Amino acid sequence: MTAHQVKLDTLLVVTPLPDDVLDELRSLFPEVIYHATPPFAPYDPSHPIPTEDDYARADAFFGFAIPNNLKNWQQTPRLKLFQGLSAGYSHITDTPYFKSIPDDADVIFASASGIHVRTIGEHVLGTVLMLTHKLAQLHVTLHNERRWVPHSELGGNFIRELSELTVGLMGYGHIARETARLFHSCGSKVLALNRSGKPSPETGFVIPHTGDPSGSLPAEYFSTESRASTLDFFAQCDVVVNTLPDSEATRGFVGREELKAMKASAIYVNIGRGTTTDQEALIEALKAMAGEGEDEHVTGTLRIGGASLDVTTPEPLPSSSELYTLPNVVLTPHMSGLSRLYFHRAADVLKQNAARVSAGRGGLNAFRGRGEDD
Repeated sequence: MTAHQVKLDTLLVVTPLPDDVLDELRSLFPEVIYHATPPFAPYDPSHPIPTEDDYARADAFFGFAIPNNLKNWQQTPRLKLFQGLSAGYSHITDTPYFKSIPDDADVIFASASGIHVRTIGEHVLGTVLMLTHKLAQLHVTLHNERRWVPHSELGGNFIRELSELTVGLMGYGHIARETARLFHSCGSKVLALNRSGKPSPETGFVIPHTGDPSGSLPAEYFSTESRASTLDFFAQCDVVVNTLPDSEATRGFVGREELKAMKASAIYVNIGRGTTTDQEALIEALKAMAGEGEDEHVTGTLRIGGASLDVTTPEPLPSSSELYTLPNVVLTPHMSGLSRLYFHRAADVLKQNAARVSAGRGGLNAFRGRGEDD
């Protein structure tokens, strides 16, 4: 398809946007149809929602999810670009609308992967420091008990410096690469677990000066295609960072065997999806106590030192969950990506993809249709 054959005149926005972002989009598209529909909120008839005419006129779509009244591809006959605002997209691909798209439809669906890397990388680094320095535990004790905690209660000289740690990244996409860069800059040894067990160049939307463009930071790669390689990865890490999305292949990926392979002192960080982890086994490992004379770094015990969890299953997490009260857990409500620049960066992805589609090229972060190399 040549450039003159693709015109993106009408943008349909289905999410609340800051005024400056909306003004920028209005300067780029001849027509912007705007509905400030709250993303992922339960259906409420009072919420603004696109009309059938809005769908029929849309050349491009900008939003988190498929609206409740969008059921069939025939409702969007002009659509050429669907630009999502989240890194994950199973909530889009699982819908009747997406499944109704014919194989020969010339439309690109793209995620916003890459826009979250700075805030999530910083969140991982910060929460690991909270655990290695016992800052969360100290804050609660000092605040609630109003007493000066003696060093002996903390374990004496207990802090592990980042330069001592081996940090392993599960999946080596945008977020993992920026997290790797941050820990590597602090002197940590970096390992990576991916499907191939080999480095690859970074693709998709990339914020300048972030990440690991060539995939050269990890000292060693491990492959999920080999059970022995996967378990060896878990055994070598002092910190395991799970960046996996939700999919059939990843659900329950971290189970009892993987947790048992980890060092008893290791920290488990999940900023991917809660469904990727056996949560009951994780709680068991977090509650386990060291045996008499047991080495703190021993493996095979189903005991780990702590966890930083930005995602759980389910969400919201019920108040009865023990994760709320375990002293070795930093728990956050799926907020690690909520940068003040979130919508500006998402708009940057939209602008780049709109330009690419208008030029007859494939999209960045495409999960359906032509990708950037097509």
